Amino acid sequence: MALGFFEFVLGIVVIGAIAGIVQQGIKLERDKEKSKRAGIGGEADQLRGVVGELHQEVAKLRERVQVLEKLVTDDDRRLSDEIDRLRRRDTGASI
Repeated sequence: MALGFFEFVLGIVVIGAIAGIVQQGIKLERDKEKSKRAGIGGEADQLRGVVGELHQEVAKLRERVQVLEKLVTDDDRRLSDEIDRLRRRDTGASI
């Protein structure tokens, strides 16, 4: 079963066609993966933006809590000082 020139060329063409089809299929799958990654990359950028905004809001809320804590503790001290002052006044008046 010797191959002639015509059969040899025909075999090369068939093998080349099959290889081309396989190569195009692989390229198509790579392109699909790249487009998926690009879509995920866009979502990741959006999520990073949201996370950044949340970090900023948390920082603002922490500052507000610190201010509120300061106001609450200052008012307690003032109230305590006022009670002590009134006690001293009442004690001094009754003497």
